[in-house]
Amino acid sequence: MRKMLKVTLAASLGLLAVVFAVGGSTTTAAEDKTPAVSEIMKKSFGKGGFKSAIPAAAKDGKWDDAQKLAKEWNDLGKVIGKNKPPKGEDASWKEQCAKFGDATKAILKATEDKDAKAVNKSVGGFNCGACHKAHKP
Repeated sequence: MRKMLKVTLAASLGLLAVVFAVGGSTTTAAEDKTPAVSEIMKKSFGKGGFKSAIPAAAKDGKWDDAQKLAKEWNDLGKVIGKNKPPKGEDASWKEQCAKFGDATKAILKATEDKDAKAVNKSVGGFNCGACHKAHKP
């Protein structure tokens, strides 16, 4: 009887540990993983990045492609500020990240409106130098 009680107790504790290990977190891996600033910049402005791909898709009338890309960019615009500034003041970082997010939001709206002129205007609205001067190491 004692041996069975010990086995049952050990199994129960083991099961409890597995439940907490697997289901104990309320956030997903995607929510916990904020892309690094360098990754966001590469996806945004690198060769074949959003800044060139979205206007090209809009120019060709490929609005589904443009909207998909703009949504991805807007998602990055929403999370870039979760990173710590590589250098410079936190207040300036928050301000610059908010401007980045506003720009990606405007680009998304322009693609949803299927307005190629607004896409080009919005894509040209980034002030890279202001952010880089204050925060790029």
